[in-house]
Amino acid sequence: MKVNPAPLHLAQTVITCLVVAFSIAILGTAGHTLDIFNKQQTSNPWWLPLWPQHFDVHGAKALIASATVTLVLSGIFLAMSLIPQVNLANKHTLRALLALGSAGPSSLLTLVTVIYSHILNNREEFDTIQTWTCKYKHSAPMQQDIALASNMGNGNFESLCHQSKFALYGTLVVFIMLGVSMGLSVVGWMADKWSERQERKELEMQQS
Repeated sequence: MKVNPAPLHLAQTVITCLVVAFSIAILGTAGHTLDIFNKQQTSNPWWLPLWPQHFDVHGAKALIASATVTLVLSGIFLAMSLIPQVNLANKHTLRALLALGSAGPSSLLTLVTVIYSHILNNREEFDTIQTWTCKYKHSAPMQQDIALASNMGNGNFESLCHQSKFALYGTLVVFIMLGVSMGLSVVGWMADKWSERQERKELEMQQS
């Protein structure tokens, strides 16, 4: 039975491209929410400037770090897959090792990040950017805040809430895609070896 590993490699390349795209989007959303918090936390009354210790932003920082590492590792594998001089298509074991070497650490990091962020979001004594903005995204401004500038209220809380959720659940999606990519790496390597063996047998039969 002949096995064609090309569709497996194509699927893995597509998934890696999606991982890169999601990582960029997560970097953008998590980075933006953290930047807004850092800029407004000392002046915007909705960010409790007199109580800064109420907020825990380690989850947002972890999401940024996780997305950065995943982007770099997946980008390296994708670049090496597409560079003709490297010729990974004909170096099956090297391709599989590179794929596992990029997806393995990234998947572990994204899983830890999702769990860590989920734990932070469920702590009662602190709020994260996500829990705070989602809690007060529809709250009416206080009377003394009505005359304040738009960046001094909670007008952007709904957008920040959605961005924070996207960064978290997007990281979960990336973890799933990395798991699929690792599975494809193993199956693709086995398919490559099987195909090589079949071609070698056919060649031996023709020569005999």
